[in-house]
Amino acid sequence: MLNETASIFLLAVAALIPLLLGAAWAWQRFYREDQSDTARTIAKNSALPIAANLINKAIDFGFAVIALRFLGPEGNGAYAFVALIAGLYFLTITNWGLNDLAVREAAPDLSRAPRLFSITLLLRLGITTLLLPIAALLVVGYSLLERPLSSAEITALALLMLHLYPAALAAACSASFQAYQRMEVTALVVLLTNVVRTLAGVGALLIAPDAPARVVALAAVALAATVLNAVIFYILQRRMLFRAPLVWDWPTGRDLLREGFPLLLNSLLLAVFFRFDVVLLRAQAGVAALGLYDAAYKVINMTQIVPPYFVAALFPLLARYAVTDRAALERMYHRALGLLQFVAWPVAVGGTLLAPVIIAVLGGRAFLPGAALALAILIWYLPLSYANGVTQYVLIALRRQRAITVAFVIGAVFNLGMNLLLIPAYGYLAAASVTVATEVALLLPFLRTLQREGAMPPLLRLMWRPALASLIMGAAMWPALVLSPWLAIAIGASVYPAALWALGAFGPEERALMRRMLSKSGVSSGRAH
Repeated sequence: MLNETASIFLLAVAALIPLLLGAAWAWQRFYREDQSDTARTIAKNSALPIAANLINKAIDFGFAVIALRFLGPEGNGAYAFVALIAGLYFLTITNWGLNDLAVREAAPDLSRAPRLFSITLLLRLGITTLLLPIAALLVVGYSLLERPLSSAEITALALLMLHLYPAALAAACSASFQAYQRMEVTALVVLLTNVVRTLAGVGALLIAPDAPARVVALAAVALAATVLNAVIFYILQRRMLFRAPLVWDWPTGRDLLREGFPLLLNSLLLAVFFRFDVVLLRAQAGVAALGLYDAAYKVINMTQIVPPYFVAALFPLLARYAVTDRAALERMYHRALGLLQFVAWPVAVGGTLLAPVIIAVLGGRAFLPGAALALAILIWYLPLSYANGVTQYVLIALRRQRAITVAFVIGAVFNLGMNLLLIPAYGYLAAASVTVATEVALLLPFLRTLQREGAMPPLLRLMWRPALASLIMGAAMWPALVLSPWLAIAIGASVYPAALWALGAFGPEERALMRRMLSKSGVSSGRAH
């Protein structure tokens, strides 16, 4: 039955490839660029990538449904651990904040983009090489613990370390497209390579004989998919943006390393207080407990569809307004913050009510009830996480990245200390609760910095309406859950917007902005410029 489900999923995903190629042709043929229209630019750079990411997340969810059943809690925990080390911690270090710096410096003057691409790429490759012996030391360190890494984990980690090299090229190209405000290209490339990765991943799961072999196979697929992603990005950059010979400049490189270090530190601290619990769970509770916790986190990852692309679309404009029009920056920030709260609150309430159903669909009975309990707690990080995400980029645009490092230090110390205190007694449920509490620890110093900058957001005013409307939605959904989760979802989908409207959440400015963005679809006859 599982093999039949995997085969059907393979056919469905494979069918996306001609559709994606057709969409790419149609976009190139009919879309007209107009950088003078801000609303149109934001709509194109956020709505289209968000739509692509929705498809990506649907594919990822389907793949997770299959992978969790093939891997089981222990296999899932093993792969989650090595993916965290290479795909989060080490990948964050190789980035060094260079994406944000390249976009910030190139967006006002695109003639600088080729040189920045070359220098940042060489920096990423050098940093990756320096990380290889650190990965070896990590393996040695775990061998001294009661739960050393298995041979499958070690092999998978080695493959994922190699994937950092093509990932460096892909990230440098992605920053170039973001600086040119061509985020739809990035979204399409990521979607296409994700389709290929998923096809190869399901095939690997079907062929590999047991869970350890499947862990290694998934790492090999990740390496191959990243190589494909980098090649496509580089070809498109040469054809659509610029051709950049590899050049090196020590003064510029040193400046980028120095400017990027606070961003790197911020990202690492963010990774510590969001995912260091994985390291502690692996060491103190084993791969099975980690597998349950990671299953809940797969759902949490799906809640990050909107913010990255929405904020990425805003960031070049925020960087420009920070220099030219401070009032416009504050207005854009407040509107973006309000729109994200409209999304976060109903997801948090609905996710809490539907957690057992979601986990049953995702991983099956082997992951119940533990993963469902973890999800019901974790989901409440969302409203503050959305606020913290957009606020971070506002502060970067204001060149206050060194100031927000303090906030991340506070959050990391709080998270690490509470996890060390609580995980030995309460396991992954403690890790989930600490994740939510850490968002509060991060928000408070963020707000203090904004207050000093004179850009304090009216956070309570922006939150109370979606929060109350979501609670009304939850009250309406709860009785229906006894009959059918689909009925509960349908009721919630109708009650929430009605409650928002009744509470006056859609004011004249919000309605005018939505009308303008909807009317500016950005599609007309003629070729792309």
